[in-house]
Amino acid sequence: MEFDVLREIYKLESPRGGLTLWAMTFLGFLLFLSYRYPRLGWLYRRYPVMIPLLQMFFVTLVGIEAAIFFANLWADKQLIGKGTSIVLSIISILVVRVYLSYWYSKYPISYKVHKM
Repeated sequence: MEFDVLREIYKLESPRGGLTLWAMTFLGFLLFLSYRYPRLGWLYRRYPVMIPLLQMFFVTLVGIEAAIFFANLWADKQLIGKGTSIVLSIISILVVRVYLSYWYSKYPISYKVHKM
């Protein structure tokens, strides 16, 4: 969904809006509440693999939104060049992927599922 927005920015050379900061904060707050309060985390007890799955989705979404931000700096405000924008977008996605690889090598998903 958000990768399509990023691709359209570079293909059509016009700014596009991704999820807003408000929507990202709201999703993060909902995830926090569902982890913090057991009554809201009934889905995680039923399907324990949902915890790492939603964590991966949220962290990847943050990286894609950073990439969209850099792409819009080029397409909308012309503050940076197109090449710089592409490099910064790729770096933001790669940083998130490296972080997730490190996190799940340190704390494997099977450990989290069996811990619950």
